[in-house]
Order: sequence, then C-alpha cells, then structure tokens
Amino acid sequence: MKTFIILISVLCFSCLVHAQTLKQAEYFIDKDKGFGKNKKLNLVSSADSSYQFKINLSGISIGQHKLYIRTKDNKGKWSETVRENIDVVISSALPLITAGEYFFDVDPGYGKADKIVISNKDTVTLQNFTAAVSNLKEGFHKLYIRIKDNENSWGITLRENTEVIRTAEPAKIIAAEYFFTNDPGFRKATTKTFSKISADSTFKFKIAYNKIPSDADTLFIRTEDSLGKWSLTKIALFNVQALVKEAVASDAKTNTDSYQLTVFPNPATNMLNYNFKGVKNNATITILNSNGIVVKRYKSSAGETGQINISSLAAGVYVLQVDDGIKKQTIQFIKQ
Repeated sequence: MKTFIILISVLCFSCLVHAQTLKQAEYFIDKDKGFGKNKKLNLVSSADSSYQFKINLSGISIGQHKLYIRTKDNKGKWSETVRENIDVVISSALPLITAGEYFFDVDPGYGKADKIVISNKDTVTLQNFTAAVSNLKEGFHKLYIRIKDNENSWGITLRENTEVIRTAEPAKIIAAEYFFTNDPGFRKATTKTFSKISADSTFKFKIAYNKIPSDADTLFIRTEDSLGKWSLTKIALFNVQALVKEAVASDAKTNTDSYQLTVFPNPATNMLNYNFKGVKNNATITILNSNGIVVKRYKSSAGETGQINISSLAAGVYVLQVDDGIKKQTIQFIKQ
C-alpha cells in the first residue's frame, strides 16, 4: 500500500477556521467529490500544534498529482481548500529525507545551492537552519528551499519572500581624553588611545602624579567611539592629600588636615547646606553639572557654614567646589 505522510502546521488553518475548534478534515487527489464527501483524515496534534497524517495512495498512478486538504470547525464551517503538488514514485518504503539546500533569487542548479544539513534523517523532519545573507543587498528577496531523499530524488522547490535589513554595527570606544580644570575643547585635552579594543568597551590607563595639578581633586574625562562620536564629560573625584602634605611640610602655619567639606541633605531638593571646616571668609562657591560645565558661581562670606538655593537646577548629579584661595575641595551631591 502506498502512503504519503504530510505535516501541516496549525498556522495553515488558523486563518481559515477563525480560531474555532477543529472537528473534521478531509482530502482528495485531483478531483473534488464535494464538501464532506471525500476521504476523512484522523488528525493527531503534536507538541508544536502541527498535525501529522497519512494519505493512502493506492490506485493513484505514478507521477505528479495535486493533493487538496480542507478542515471543518465546530460550527460546521469549512476552511478554504489548500493545494499541494505531490509526486508519486515506485517505492516499497517511504523515502528518508537526507539532504537539503537553499538559495536566494537565482537557482544555481540541483545540488549546487547552499547546503542544509539534515540532522535527523526521517520520512518527516522538522529542522531550523540559518540562511547566510551577508552577500545580499538590502530589500526584498526570494528564498528557495528543497530537500533530497535517500533515493537521490529532489522534492519540489519551495519559495518564501524575505526582506534583508541591515543593522548598524555597535560602536566601540577607541580613545579617551581628560583634563583637571578648564575644558580646552574636544580633542584638545590629554589624549589616551587604545590599540586594542576590548570586547565590552572597558578601558584602563595611568596618569602620572607629576601631571596632576597640586590643587586638583576632580578629574574630567570623556570618550570617543569608532563612529567619531563623543560621550558626555564625566566627573570623578580623587584625593591627592599625600602630595599636598609633602609640598607644604616646611610650612608650620598650614595644617591641611583641618580642611573638610560636607553637604546636607544629600540628595537635596531646594536648599543645600555645606560645611567647609577651616575655610576662610570670602570663599568662591562653584557648582558644576555632570558634564563639567559651571552652572553657578558666587562669593560667600559665610565662613565655615553656608546655605545655597538650588531650586532652579534640573534634577541630576552635581559637584560643589569651595575655594578660599588657600585650599580647594570638591564634593558631589544629587539634586532631586
């Protein structure tokens, strides 16, 4: 008895039966006897919601034929009739699918297209494969697929419409630059380039102590990516207290340990209080945003403690800098 195994995805019928329960299916070859008068199908649903069934080809002549399938839902409505071309061959057993190939747009000939490796050689196989599109232009293309059995017979070439869309390559950090006080402008600060780009775009470099100004406590840094775009300028606080002590060790009148800057509350909403222990009167108060840009600067005669109205600042991270002409200290705060 000749039989033909068909695998039909439930997606083929979902738009036809309008999401109703599938109650009946029938098929015919070449000639339709009418709705409900053809050979019935016993459908067994698989785990991926597709259906497998066998078709009896007894009495069907060798050669190409047209197989028609349709279903009926629980409301008695029939789906559209789906047609598949089939090839009936002389065989004592169902052939095994052993190989496959695919191509785009132009057929190079049987056996000359890109290979699809069949991992599970069987009469029916469900298998994913990856089609290479690196040599295709952006836009619409036609993808063709066909399979071959253990009798070296090729199946019908199937076609799918596809669209190739190019995505931008992720940018990677290739350089950085930094400065300590005034911003000299993009590509004008101290530059650090990276001959080897790390996979996660992290980077490290060293700054010599003798390159750090003696009164500096804030590092400004930004990076450039492989597309030539600069990041925001970020601020990093650091401590060079040991260097300051060494520089003023001979000055018995200067006690650098007496300086300490604190702010509260932090985060703050409208008013920010600061305490700069040891500061002299007429200190310069400066507020910088996260890009290192000065947003407020004024003179203060409040001495060690003071209060600043920050209600006009946008929410974000800021740096408060207090300079009394002898010592400058910096602290970070958050405006809510």
